[in-house]
Amino acid sequence: ICSDAYASEMVPYADLILPDTTYLERWDCISLLDRPICDADGVADSIRQPVLQPDRDVRPFQDVLIELGARLGLPGLVKEDGSPRYPGGYADYLVHHERKPGVGMLAGWRGPTGGESGIGGVNEHQLEAYVAHQCFWREEVPAGGRYFKHVNRDYLDWATRLGLIDKPEPVILQLYSEVLQKFRLAAQGFGEIQPPDAYRERIATYFDPLPLWYMPFEEAMVDRQSFPLHAITQRPMAMYHSWGSQNAWLRQIHGENRLHMHRATAQALGLGDDDWVFVTSHHGRIKVQVKLMDGVNPHTVWTWNAIGKRAGAWNLDPQAAEARHGFLLNHIISELLPDGGQPNRYGNCDPVTGQAAWYDLRVRIEKAPAEAGLTQPQFPTLPLPPDLPAPPRILRKMAGIRTRGESR
Repeated sequence: ICSDAYASEMVPYADLILPDTTYLERWDCISLLDRPICDADGVADSIRQPVLQPDRDVRPFQDVLIELGARLGLPGLVKEDGSPRYPGGYADYLVHHERKPGVGMLAGWRGPTGGESGIGGVNEHQLEAYVAHQCFWREEVPAGGRYFKHVNRDYLDWATRLGLIDKPEPVILQLYSEVLQKFRLAAQGFGEIQPPDAYRERIATYFDPLPLWYMPFEEAMVDRQSFPLHAITQRPMAMYHSWGSQNAWLRQIHGENRLHMHRATAQALGLGDDDWVFVTSHHGRIKVQVKLMDGVNPHTVWTWNAIGKRAGAWNLDPQAAEARHGFLLNHIISELLPDGGQPNRYGNCDPVTGQAAWYDLRVRIEKAPAEAGLTQPQFPTLPLPPDLPAPPRILRKMAGIRTRGESR
């Protein structure tokens, strides 16, 4: 099941597609509970309000999920009598949902009269208050609380009043982690809860209560002479994920990507700018173009992620640069660690958090034949949803608008 406003990468693989609105057509919030927009001197959150009415058969995905939850009788989405708790959809949820008494999705203009911040009862006119203040709320950290916040009385009292912390107690930063040590002790046989025997050594080694360094698993398991380079990705600001892939303005900034490598490393391999190369890991191989630079470690290559697209994704022309010249490193990053002669293979991930080990990749670079003109691998063009019109080849909307004072 997929919910999207565009023909994104997931749409062709979905059995059921819930047509979503764009952010211009629905309520949203940037909450203190998730990815807040604060800075060191103040706490802040915000909303987005709908400024356009949908002109097609779509609904905000939040409204759909809340209604589905109510129909299924999920706890938290129905009242004691089984009726929907948030019949007004996501806007209703933003105002009335509480994670604990007085703490909801939005911190501003709480309480019956809207005079409370951080902690306060429901304000039926909270969204209107946000709209009246250009959709933002902010409160400054007291001047005396802007340093050593973890043990600063002014800050701790202020944070407790706002509900950021439960008690005005010092926040102890543990260099020695008692939590990790509990896992290690269990692996060593202490306590009633014991890990499976097959995992004891791994837990005892890597759940170290003190910071430690160890060679990344993949690097330690492959032939480092055969794969001498590290390969990493970075997120481009204009295309942080791939969510703006249909945006013509963003596509002008990043329509395709290169594999960046140190100039001296490239020269040793006989490579120049825009040469085609094969990038090979223990898991697979891709074909890409390189870009030379000085500001990178000679033993590391990198590229932007989220630029390469499969032909047809996002309703882009199958001949678009994203499909023909863009690429991803995903094809050469294994989900599992190399075999290593073990009957059961571990996932290619951090042993403590389970985070995928994208930064552990080892590769080698080889010059590709001169006739190479497309990144590899290439896959069949994705089909489009039925009745979806072809994208325009020329964008004319707003073409006649000029900035004030600009001469014709």
